[in-house]
Amino acid sequence: MTFEEKLKQCPAAEVWQEYCGFLDLSLPEYMQIQKRLVMEQVELMAACPLGQRLFRNGVPRNVEEFRTMVPLTKFDDYADVLLPQREEMLPAKPVVWLHTTWEGGDFPSKRAPYTESMLEAYTRNILAAMILSTSKGRGQFHVRPGARVLYSLAPMPYATGMFPDLIRPQLRLRFMPSVREARKMSFGQQTRLGYKLAVKHGMNLFFGMSSVLYGATRSLDSLAGGGGGGLKMLWGISPRMLVRLLSALYRCRRDGTPLRPRDLFKLDGFVCVGTDTALYKNELAEAWGIRPLELAGGTEPSCMGTETWSKNGLVLFPDACFYEFIPEHEYARELEDPAYTPRTYLMDELVAGQKYELVITVLKGGAFLRYRVGDIYRCLRLRNPEDGLDLPQFEYVDRIPSVIDIAGFTRITKREIEKVISLSRLPIAHWFAVKEYDADGHSYLDLYVELDNEDAGSAALTKQILQEHLSIYFRSYDGDYKDLKRLLGMDPLRVTVLRTGTIEAYTRRTGRTVLPVGAPREVVLDILHLQDTLGEGGDVQ
Repeated sequence: MTFEEKLKQCPAAEVWQEYCGFLDLSLPEYMQIQKRLVMEQVELMAACPLGQRLFRNGVPRNVEEFRTMVPLTKFDDYADVLLPQREEMLPAKPVVWLHTTWEGGDFPSKRAPYTESMLEAYTRNILAAMILSTSKGRGQFHVRPGARVLYSLAPMPYATGMFPDLIRPQLRLRFMPSVREARKMSFGQQTRLGYKLAVKHGMNLFFGMSSVLYGATRSLDSLAGGGGGGLKMLWGISPRMLVRLLSALYRCRRDGTPLRPRDLFKLDGFVCVGTDTALYKNELAEAWGIRPLELAGGTEPSCMGTETWSKNGLVLFPDACFYEFIPEHEYARELEDPAYTPRTYLMDELVAGQKYELVITVLKGGAFLRYRVGDIYRCLRLRNPEDGLDLPQFEYVDRIPSVIDIAGFTRITKREIEKVISLSRLPIAHWFAVKEYDADGHSYLDLYVELDNEDAGSAALTKQILQEHLSIYFRSYDGDYKDLKRLLGMDPLRVTVLRTGTIEAYTRRTGRTVLPVGAPREVVLDILHLQDTLGEGGDVQ
């Protein structure tokens, strides 16, 4: 039976158990599933050329051997197989290939193969998330066939672009705009048209990228009737939505308050994806009157985790990936000593409150073994007695320190910044970059630069000119960076000019080298304090 047929013919408790029953697992039961599935994946990999290359120390016979014999991997270990899509090297035949951001510019994308079994798990887990997004408690949910869905996720070949095709055979949904229309549009056009259609006809579900939803929410007044285009919006609007819109506009003008989505829409479910979701969730909840349910995932791991009805922490699906975790002190040690191999821990070895870098092995014929996705998660709690959960719950923290992720759109690395500075031909002698947050909690890239001695005092090279010049080269070199401006109306670059000699003086005084990307906050503060004590030429005053 399809999911829709189950909704109509089966008891709600039975549907819940099939899709959300993993939330009833004890931790030992969860780990038993994980270990069984990863050893099935080992068997598949052992029979293919890619696996044989990764199993250079022999084929593991159990999970312990798997974790000691197979090295931690990054995309570079797969690039020669996955970028040219060499299917003969893989453990199972891919049905579809997906893309995602790699490092921009010279290395714009990564590719990941999805097998039929992976897509089946992806579909089941997306349906579980849809159930949970409409849930008020264990076993309670309200998913309606034919629901109107404002769909604001990245199109194919990104992972979220598969959602409509996977759901269509299982459940009738009315996407706004239609999938056929959306695939002819840019991401920004798709979002704007979907919002206008929702104002005209209403909507029941909202799936979107958090940063895009935030931008769209802020512009609701112009889309839904504020400003000079308001009368145009009344054309074709349904009677029900017309009453809601006019009533909301009257109340807002009477009370002197802005029009908010909650004034127009009564959502059954609200699902957010994106690396900066935590930064936007409270504002989105206030604007929409319903707290978003957050998903965890990506191109390599697929749909990996979901929040529950309480929307206070992620639970990772046991059948998407096999999970390992590198604790903060281990990946920090590796940053200091690149030759060091960090130790990993399993789900039943975690400590509440600690941050971990995620390591995945994609199950069901996937290509990635002990793969470092580059994401940092915090283990919020080991159990949740209030919700009856015996499983750890997580929150997404950020990318690893060597990658600066802005609004889920672009991933900026040392290589990219070096390239942009080189292309710009600006007289920048030394630099380092960190991710910072503005007063509203939204992220931006702060680039600290020192100019060459002969240019340090040049009045022509002001901070503003440096920032504008570098921003142009970031946008031309990195298409994802360009999308930040086009879709969200933001330029995330800030430039801080340091006194010439500051970075060298810091290294000389402390014996520590400043990380080019992701320097700890305390190091940045020490450098800013140090420059105030320097005279000309970097001498301490």
